[in-house]
Amino acid sequence: MKNVCKNWKWALGKSFFCLFCFLWACFFTSCTSSTSGDDEITLSPDPNRVVVHKLYPNDMAKNDSAAVNLARGIMLVVHPKASYTLSFDIDTTQPAPELQLFRTYDNGVKGHVGYSKVRTLSPTVVGNRYVYSFNCEENKMSIWATSLGVDGKYYEGRVENILFTGQGSYSDHFSINLIVVGAVEETADSMGIDTLSRYLLKSFREKYFGVTVDTLYVRYAHEHPTLGSKYPQNRPWVVGRNSDDDFFSEIASWPEDSLRYALSLILVHSIDDTNVMGYSRLFTGDLSNGSVVVGMHVRTSAGEIEKQPSKNIMSVAIHETGHFFGLRHTSTTRRDLSLTADLDDGSTIKISDGSNMEDGMEDTPFCDYIYRSGLYKQAEDVDMFGGDIVYREGASYAPKSAIFSCPDKDNIMFPVTLEDEENISFSKQQMELVRASLSLIPH
Repeated sequence: MKNVCKNWKWALGKSFFCLFCFLWACFFTSCTSSTSGDDEITLSPDPNRVVVHKLYPNDMAKNDSAAVNLARGIMLVVHPKASYTLSFDIDTTQPAPELQLFRTYDNGVKGHVGYSKVRTLSPTVVGNRYVYSFNCEENKMSIWATSLGVDGKYYEGRVENILFTGQGSYSDHFSINLIVVGAVEETADSMGIDTLSRYLLKSFREKYFGVTVDTLYVRYAHEHPTLGSKYPQNRPWVVGRNSDDDFFSEIASWPEDSLRYALSLILVHSIDDTNVMGYSRLFTGDLSNGSVVVGMHVRTSAGEIEKQPSKNIMSVAIHETGHFFGLRHTSTTRRDLSLTADLDDGSTIKISDGSNMEDGMEDTPFCDYIYRSGLYKQAEDVDMFGGDIVYREGASYAPKSAIFSCPDKDNIMFPVTLEDEENISFSKQQMELVRASLSLIPH
């Protein structure tokens, strides 16, 4: 019995999306606070700290590291024309703090960014929580920075049970652009691209209940109107070997009007890493440029290239698209909590949050065995891929392995897909998050 194991990590990579996600991994400014012309004190994020923690809208995980660092600076992912609230429990021993939000920009100094204050917010008290509400007037997905202060000094109270929510006005419909790169073969169960594409569309519509998958288009990279010559039809495309852009940014933004805001599902021959079958970024948040990458073959631990059946390809594509829209694993792996980023000075900083052992949703059970087992350790090459990865474990599980007792094993975001599990699905809360994410993402 075979299995497909799923994991995700963040690392500095080569694509635009890596740059987008971690351009802000080194926030420094030349001053801490200043007074503007209207006598309002500007309290910038702490210049003596590296800002690495980030909040995604509607993420239900605890995010305790972000909470602890909110006052001195964290990142918020925001989208145009969306409404947001940031809230946390009141510390009755401290006065109510003001939240300052900053637009970030490249100030021309390597490893540094500048800040332009967007606004200062006073909280509304709702029950035992401070609630800060604001709208985003950006014209594209952006990263804002925070500070939390009282009278020009960083807030010293406790920040606990933080929650960042967002709601937009975009529809809960989306389409998929299946982009076939290079030479491809039939699947292990003899599906060609046309049959596979129909199977994928049927499966996406079934699994993503509560939202509408309108159309699945099929395009071939070698037929791209301007870049086709870079992706020859007769060459098996191996990610990590044939291109510097692991996320295919240039062809993910296909020029046809009907495809401009379709989810780009990139289908390649394989990925040049042991047991890796596909990847995406957690909450990519950009349907005009983001992508999910899936291989039709897997490189096993024995060095063999193993063709995959359509079910595995479908399962990986749907799982990774879940990450794309903001879904975490239902049970955390060791790799999930081993995320790091490389800084300009050559050092490495941990960016994962140990409090996010669970995804925070009440209807997705948690399996402690996944983390305790140590089955999913750090990848051998942590710099090869930025974002989420899915890998196929070479060894088979015994039928009575403890993994078959995990209460979340039939959830699509469980980090292991077992071939014998046919009725995998999303939970109601997971689909609520997907709908909320679609409302935020321009399409």
